[in-house]
Amino acid sequence: MAASWGIVGHDWAVGLLARSLEAGTIAHAYLISGPRGVGKRTLARTLAQALNCLEPPRCGRCRACRLIGRDAHPDVRTLTRPADKKNLGIDEIKELREDAVLKPLEARRKVYLLREAETLSEPAANALLKTLEEPPPGVVLLLTTTDASLLLPTVVSRCQHLRLRPVAWTSVAAHLEAAAGLPRPEAERLADLAAGRIGWALRAAAEPALLAAREQALAQLQAALAGSRLERLRLAAGLAESWSARQDGVRETLETWRDWWRGCLLASLGARGDGPTTEVPAFAGDLTSCWRALARVQQTLADLDANVHPRLALEALLLALPRTEAPSALPRGQ
Repeated sequence: MAASWGIVGHDWAVGLLARSLEAGTIAHAYLISGPRGVGKRTLARTLAQALNCLEPPRCGRCRACRLIGRDAHPDVRTLTRPADKKNLGIDEIKELREDAVLKPLEARRKVYLLREAETLSEPAANALLKTLEEPPPGVVLLLTTTDASLLLPTVVSRCQHLRLRPVAWTSVAAHLEAAAGLPRPEAERLADLAAGRIGWALRAAAEPALLAAREQALAQLQAALAGSRLERLRLAAGLAESWSARQDGVRETLETWRDWWRGCLLASLGARGDGPTTEVPAFAGDLTSCWRALARVQQTLADLDANVHPRLALEALLLALPRTEAPSALPRGQ
């Protein structure tokens, strides 16, 4: 059943959902959490197809599946934070509630996909509670988030929670080779860099700009590790300024730093990581520095999501990172 859904690496989640569909016990609300790029949106969209497929359990070819796959089905709607706002607000939730009581135009079930549910403002989250608890008949809500702890507990408690984990390196590499047509060495290199995020790996295979952004992020980290306090503060100021307009870009930069430090830590422990596989002379064997840097980057990501002042959070991070004496290039992975 899992293979028929076309999902890579989350067989347990697909199996659970497929069994619920077969038994007629599908929940009215699901919360799908996991790292950015791990496949949350793909799983949500595929579930929406399975709920409305004209050739069950999920053919991927019928009119309903094709429209949902293109985000063009009139009864399957995606809600996300407006580009000019910091939060998904109460106006969007009121519109959802008003639309949910209307009969579907052609689908068996109306499906609402709320991406980045952690961006729900508190009033919006509270306004959503009743719909989550008692949605109109035939309505299913699918929420996705990178971190369920950033949502109100009352929202989480009203959903069936599916926690997606990073996909095995072998599965990512094999899928890149088979689906994206990459040569094995390139597929393995991207699998290294993806750290189990199958969606990120597929995007990187199709969009060279994604890898270029990663290279730029590592160049910034290299400059920070070798730079003075003033240079680090300037970098923090630049990232903070970008945060106001491009939060996702800054978040991806910090996630690249986090994955790099994680790879350094694993390399110091003699384990194969999903990040750099070449020794870093300045930090080889320095478990304390690697661990502290990894923890600080992770904490900064959490602080930014919790609306801590971005410049203060980024300055604290940059000033806390260890220092290299020579600006040697950071490894980019295999």
